[in-house]
Amino acid sequence: MTTTIPSAADWAAFAGAPESTARALVISADDGERVRAYGNEILFKLGTDETRGAFSLGLATVSSSESAVPPHVHDGEDEMFIIVEGTYRVFTNGAWNDCGPGSVVYLPRGVMHTFHVTGGSDGKHWVLNTSSAFRTYYTRVAELFAAGWPDPARLGALGAEFGMRVVRPEGDIAEALTAR
Repeated sequence: MTTTIPSAADWAAFAGAPESTARALVISADDGERVRAYGNEILFKLGTDETRGAFSLGLATVSSSESAVPPHVHDGEDEMFIIVEGTYRVFTNGAWNDCGPGSVVYLPRGVMHTFHVTGGSDGKHWVLNTSSAFRTYYTRVAELFAAGWPDPARLGALGAEFGMRVVRPEGDIAEALTAR
């Protein structure tokens, strides 16, 4: 059987729909906006302007010695990590999970989680949030961190604006969290 590859004119006739106004993007490895908070840095590649609000995407570098991400919940968005470098401990579903390069961590909205990097080397992971608001939130949090560790009440108020909250686990969950 012979297969004929359609010409450009064939594809144009086939498409028939009006051309989209969306623009494809190619973003180089070092391009993006670097934002630091919680002892970590995220090189944001995509956000509201680029995705029409659909999601944000960044490459996070997590310090093995300075990172201090508190247990928290995203009420309005899902979050996903794709681990690229380092060994992570991710706390979710009441237990610590060890994750290395190639691991995928899916955190549905409403699920409490935290994480840190182990082993003395910094970690890297892609972070995708199903609302581009995360990039705006993290940028605003970074402004609070610019002068040192910010007041928890200010962090809490900012988180509330974006549907994110720090939680204080109790009972078995609190006990499991302290067993880092």
